Amino acid sequence: MKSNNATYTGFEFEVEGYPAVAIINTDLREVNRAEYPYSVLIRIVPDVFNEYGHPEGAEYDYLLEIEKTMIGYLEETTRTVHVGHTTLYRLREVIFYTKDREAVEEYLGDYLPSIEKESSFEIEHDPEWAFVSEFYELL
Repeated sequence: MKSNNATYTGFEFEVEGYPAVAIINTDLREVNRAEYPYSVLIRIVPDVFNEYGHPEGAEYDYLLEIEKTMIGYLEETTRTVHVGHTTLYRLREVIFYTKDREAVEEYLGDYLPSIEKESSFEIEHDPEWAFVSEFYELL
């Protein structure tokens, strides 16, 4: 299931008094979640942001480019689906689910240092997709 043909929906919410936005792949609502049992959360801190902590202009474009690069590689070379991303105060979180934990971990360990931004990632066993369940309940 390639995300370049997927339908995404946006949500606005608030976290610690700041506006936040989530862009979620609605096509994954009906996917067999057991096929992708590991959540992958990538955190990237923008260098330039507005009063709400959200990236703008060239910074926004660069974060999208980073996300598209990860999507392209992970969807082509691993069994991984792109759930979407959230933008919080001074934080972009990109969310995937995968069957290939080790391959994704190796890729992110190599790729993220090259983006020259403060970043980190976590991969957790989450076969029920509990981490993103609230977004899918809202669809």
